[in-house]
Amino acid sequence: MLVKIKKLLYVSHLKEPTWNILEGLLDIKTIGLEEIILLSEGLPQGLKERLSEHGINLKRDEGSGPLIPRILETANREHTSFIVAHLKREKRKFFGGGIARNLIRNTPFPLLIVHENGEARSSSIKGLFDSVILATDWSDAARRTWLFIIGLKEIIGVVDIVYVLNEKPTIREIRQLRDRVEEIRRICLEEKIDTESHIYAGKTPEEILLAAKDYDATLIAMGYGSKGIVRETFSGSACYRIVEESSVPVLIIP
Repeated sequence: MLVKIKKLLYVSHLKEPTWNILEGLLDIKTIGLEEIILLSEGLPQGLKERLSEHGINLKRDEGSGPLIPRILETANREHTSFIVAHLKREKRKFFGGGIARNLIRNTPFPLLIVHENGEARSSSIKGLFDSVILATDWSDAARRTWLFIIGLKEIIGVVDIVYVLNEKPTIREIRQLRDRVEEIRRICLEEKIDTESHIYAGKTPEEILLAAKDYDATLIAMGYGSKGIVRETFSGSACYRIVEESSVPVLIIP
């Protein structure tokens, strides 16, 4: 089933959103994008006109209040189907978490997190969907993620499916894992998506980030399923760490 995104909410925690980031989202017009709801402190001159040239309307949210509730309230009110958050990279916080963690925990919407790199302030995400790392662990959230990626097939380039082994498996288990990963690859190929599958071994966050470098990824896609606030706080989450450390945008499917 093809994914249709008519409205997206673009959240910039910076003083002003940058055209370079918004330009990277224009491919979504292919799958129905008509309007971007902008939630930011500033509005760059000429931004509305530039988007209009591409047939996309820009609407600015004029609300106020705490950021996370405001984001979710706006997304619900405007009937958006996708949230893009362009954030400053925060230091890891043990208690409470930062904006990215709180968004991941609370959003019912697909969420794309793009971190501003201090050394590359004007970096672009053009070609965002050219090379996708699809992280899987057989959870329901992981299944929703690969179905979402298949639904984006009109704008997807190459997909590299990555499963990470955390413990030493038996030969039989390795064969079973290869079969499962290959099954996802087969489905993607049937949908005309250029796809390869890989099995890594080690700590999940480190190996997913390594795979992103190995295959020159433009995007990491993964699912998120809450395991309870106490466990998240004290044992950490692969999803959070990948978002915090990734040099490329991360797509989270709740």
